[in-house]
Amino acid sequence: MAMLARVSPSWSLVLALGLAGCPAAGDDTAADGSSTSGPATGSGTAVATSEAPTTNVDDGCVGGQLDCPCVLDEDCDPGLRCEGMVCVPAGDDTGTTGGSDTSDDDTEAPPPACGNGQPDAGELCYGEVSFFGAPPQAVYAMLADLDDDMHLDLLLAAAGSNEVVIRRGNGTGDLGTATGFPAGPSPVALGVGRFDGDGNLDVVAAQQGGNAVAVLLGNGSGGLAAPLAFGVGTSPSALLVVDFNADALPDVLTTNEGSNSVTFLEGTGFGFAPGVSFGVGTSPSDLFMGLVSNDANLDLVVTNRGSNDIGVLLGTGLAMLGSQTTVGTGSQPSSLAVADFNGDGNLDVVTANVGSDELRLRYGDGNGDFASEIPFPVGADPRALLTADFDGDGNPDLAMVNTGADRVTVLLGTGGGLFAPAQTFDVGDQPTGLAAGDLNEDGILDLVATDVGDSTLAVLLSDA
Repeated sequence: MAMLARVSPSWSLVLALGLAGCPAAGDDTAADGSSTSGPATGSGTAVATSEAPTTNVDDGCVGGQLDCPCVLDEDCDPGLRCEGMVCVPAGDDTGTTGGSDTSDDDTEAPPPACGNGQPDAGELCYGEVSFFGAPPQAVYAMLADLDDDMHLDLLLAAAGSNEVVIRRGNGTGDLGTATGFPAGPSPVALGVGRFDGDGNLDVVAAQQGGNAVAVLLGNGSGGLAAPLAFGVGTSPSALLVVDFNADALPDVLTTNEGSNSVTFLEGTGFGFAPGVSFGVGTSPSDLFMGLVSNDANLDLVVTNRGSNDIGVLLGTGLAMLGSQTTVGTGSQPSSLAVADFNGDGNLDVVTANVGSDELRLRYGDGNGDFASEIPFPVGADPRALLTADFDGDGNPDLAMVNTGADRVTVLLGTGGGLFAPAQTFDVGDQPTGLAAGDLNEDGILDLVATDVGDSTLAVLLSDA
């Protein structure tokens, strides 16, 4: 089974994308979930009782036929099963218990619809977008419970003001007053972990202007201490918190656009050891760590924006990586999402390519290799790609911002590596960052986009 290290299902390689008239999963069943192939009401369907039914030859009941007695499923003819000691259609899940027949009940569950209070597979419901003020150049967003009050808070990397900005949540979808904390020059990516052993959640920020990772220790109530800087490569662009060496302490990895490398900072419980760097492609922009080769060693996948490829570095032991192998992708991959999209137990990778305005999907084979690309257009300038289950059907979905189109785009997975046509939501000017989490605590993921063009936050709360 594929395991993910990032916080964050093979069928035919076909994507159901943007095709009109494609049925959603489950369209062959009635709205209440029961089979539409069951017997008609009033057709003399047998009723289960507390006593076993007896065969009456004069009634013309032949063993194994519909409505005739049985003990096991194999006592019934093909297409039938044994329910309540009577043969019924195999697709009939209604059953009868306690001597009453429910087949005459005409009550139906409400059909899938937004606003009925019930999330349904294939249903994506967001209310009217809410806007909040944002600091200048808020290029990155994430959600975490920074103050341990059981409600998600919003964390922003504000490159324009050199701050980490916190807006505390209250579980209703509202965001509190913005509070900024110095983070060093040009923070562009964030992560959280418990880095100093005091039990409080801390924040790490990639300082693109300082060639370092800054640690801002948390006080447990939403406050952050002054930044402590640890050197990485040149111009870090993305950051990942993961226990790379399996010592139960969080480590940090960064992609470094200026030095074409990934730096590993080993957590010591009170800071980080000196960084160790691995060579990758040109201008790496995003990264993922997980079991790509299914051999118990964590592997690394990076997007190399400048060389238009994906770099794969297979793990060779604890905190050890082999040389990079590359797989071509679209033009200027800016971000990636990794999950088992086709359900074969192997991790697959999707890249968002800002130069060609598309996503590209490659299915993994479990050995660190990926199949041929499947491209599909998603609108102008896709960035901040992430994967999560937005409609609660168990299939991984995709969400991203389209910076050039001022919108958020979501593609719902329908199983087997397939996706429904894209759904889009208008937000503010030049959305750049995107975060997903249950802000209003209704059990369904919400979305927050950072709009750098007009310094706003666009909040899309679920409205199932």
